[in-house]
Amino acid sequence: MTEEEKLQLCLERDRLLCSPEFSRSPTMSKLLRFLADYKLSEDSRPLTAYAVAVDALGRDDGFDTQADSYPRVQIGRLRRMLDHFYLRENSENRLSIPYQHYEIVLGPNETFSASDPKAADVDTDDKRFVDLSSTVQAASPRPPGRRTNIGRFYLPMLVLVVLAAVIGAIYSLQKPDPISATAISYPAIIVQGAGVAGDEESRGKIEAVRSHLVGSLEKFDQIRVFDEDMELADPSQYYLESSMLDPTADRVQLRLVDSATREVIWASRISTTSTEQLDAELDQAVVAIASSHGKIAQHERSKYRGEFTPGYPCILQFHQYLRYRDEELLKPILACMQKSARQFPNDPYLMSMLAIATNISKRAGLTDQIEGDGKDYALMAAKLDQDSASAAFAVSQSAFFEDDCRKGVAWGERAVKLNPLNSRIMGFLGMYMLACNMPEGEEYSARALEIDSDVDLPVVAGLAMQMLQRGDAKAAQDLASKYMVSIAGGAPRLEMTYILATAKLGQRAEAREAWRSLAERSGLPETAAPGEVLRKWIANPNLIRQLESAFEEARLY
Repeated sequence: MTEEEKLQLCLERDRLLCSPEFSRSPTMSKLLRFLADYKLSEDSRPLTAYAVAVDALGRDDGFDTQADSYPRVQIGRLRRMLDHFYLRENSENRLSIPYQHYEIVLGPNETFSASDPKAADVDTDDKRFVDLSSTVQAASPRPPGRRTNIGRFYLPMLVLVVLAAVIGAIYSLQKPDPISATAISYPAIIVQGAGVAGDEESRGKIEAVRSHLVGSLEKFDQIRVFDEDMELADPSQYYLESSMLDPTADRVQLRLVDSATREVIWASRISTTSTEQLDAELDQAVVAIASSHGKIAQHERSKYRGEFTPGYPCILQFHQYLRYRDEELLKPILACMQKSARQFPNDPYLMSMLAIATNISKRAGLTDQIEGDGKDYALMAAKLDQDSASAAFAVSQSAFFEDDCRKGVAWGERAVKLNPLNSRIMGFLGMYMLACNMPEGEEYSARALEIDSDVDLPVVAGLAMQMLQRGDAKAAQDLASKYMVSIAGGAPRLEMTYILATAKLGQRAEAREAWRSLAERSGLPETAAPGEVLRKWIANPNLIRQLESAFEEARLY
């Protein structure tokens, strides 16, 4: 590094450390200092997860990087904090951490205007679309030898920047966090370890539980995970507490607590005696807490019932629509999603939801409700956050809707890798793959149902349809009827599968009656072509063709 580049790295480091978000996070501040100092030392040896865990994060010398993902989780958090900081900064330079690396690098700040979805300059030809790394690149270091004007004002510049940073820090203590005006206030969750002292083995078990929870929760885009010692002013804040139920910590209790009311929202007891069982139970706990219909979302929805305020309340309403498809709420939801897009143009999760909302608006004939194209929103989300599973899957869905199964699978599998506990992503990927005549999609759908019995109903319908196509009409009928009972009249795709399975079993009168009911709710006569009814409820062209063929074979009318 040149002397100018070293100085610029120091200036960026100090500016970040004085920002409100880093001031409130001692762990992230310590990690940022360590990475910056290591870069300045120009040590030729690459940083390892072990060095980050022990030297930067204070873990003991026996730390096992194969069994504990803590350093990777914290690097991922720091990467996202850097990305969010520079999204709102107009500085020429920035610090970043390339994906799958631990080294911090200095490079140009390549933020772009996100007020218009088409401003995301992403090449979408076949080769680049599938080459994921070429679409979402990390900033690279400034080429050696490139000169800046900093050297002319070395000391004066340093003094001015440090002074400005100190003044800014003092000012931030008196004013609200500037992020609050430009970022969506997602629920915040602090994962706490047991407050009871124990021997080294029991403390190790508790730390393993906490590390697993933090790493898994971090992968969900609709919540924010923070340090134990963080004090937040967020309106929605939760503590996930763990406590030992015996001296050896063989049994641990988890409790999700509303920080404002101290109300226990959810609780569960888990066993730590078997690593495999522990991982499975912790995964179930994370899904129960953090999914789009999990305990936090349910609790938040009770606060914003019927509210269409731009931002998080609107996203909650949109999730509710995706689940129950209440068409009377579609217009106000699309309107608040459009307002949200204008107010929060740099939020990757919102952009991924807008991609879905835009596709829904087109299918419903409400193209004037949301500006822009779904594919553009999806690509913007992926560029805003390369670690977002929701953003990657938004691109995947757009590809499937364009009848491009190859691209859809490539991005969908990336999304599953980014968050293997998101049942919606996994289930819908399986459903789309099955519609593309890819039998391996059944494994994704079955896994989604396994990790979350409360998975979105279209996923259940897709799995039941695959059972039917494999010749197991009874299993398809049983699965469809099981979920239809819990939500009468609100699961059209399940009804379609139930109708076909019932007809296949020879119960034609019952199948015709169910078809008449579905056609009537679609605003069409029972003699309408199946494709007309299907298009009222389904956007994916492959799935429509598949179902049309099945209905034609059933000859219900």
